[in-house]
Amino acid sequence: IVGGHEAKPHSRPYMAYLRSPVSSCGGFLVAPQWVMTAAHCVGNFIVILGAHNISAEEPSRQVFSIEANYPHPEYDGSTTSNDIRLLKLNSKATLNKYVNTLSLPTFNFDLSHGTSCSVAGWGRVYKDWSPDTLYEINVAIYNRWWCSRWYTNLNYGKVCAGRPGEPEDSFKGDSGGPLVCDGVAEGIVSYGKPCPPGVYTRVAQYLDWIKETMKR
Repeated sequence: IVGGHEAKPHSRPYMAYLRSPVSSCGGFLVAPQWVMTAAHCVGNFIVILGAHNISAEEPSRQVFSIEANYPHPEYDGSTTSNDIRLLKLNSKATLNKYVNTLSLPTFNFDLSHGTSCSVAGWGRVYKDWSPDTLYEINVAIYNRWWCSRWYTNLNYGKVCAGRPGEPEDSFKGDSGGPLVCDGVAEGIVSYGKPCPPGVYTRVAQYLDWIKETMKR
């Protein structure tokens, strides 16, 4: 997270830290046994819930392996389209004040320009430094048509957020974390350039696929 600040510990109990020997990503708990992340987050991850400082052995943390891994069947790495993935944990999380689920959208509405949202993650704060603690930033939805000046391949499965020229954005290592608007997971950190706006997967576009996958 660039331009943000450290989050209040455990104020986002849905946050998941995905760690592998070679990489890390964010994610978020959407049901006791299901974590949502980006399809481009690939690795032999363990999933840590209830964390604030990922380098500390916090008593609040719950650690899981992944029982089943469901990237969207139409994920396209070349255009980063359909960049959404569901992970089924090897057991159900125990929900408490440190670990809880984040609501998903109920209808497929697009987000209007200027909608206030926030994003959080353990990704880089500077070019080559990542904090051990969770950081967060407020961002506003940015009109898709205007956003297409910076990015090709924008479609209704994507949404932009962040003001051009302001150094406030998600960054490397934040991938897979949630874009939260009014307490709902409206987006997933997907990709971007060094300066905002950034591109997020628009969760509401995938509600049918999410429901079907989570029946498995």
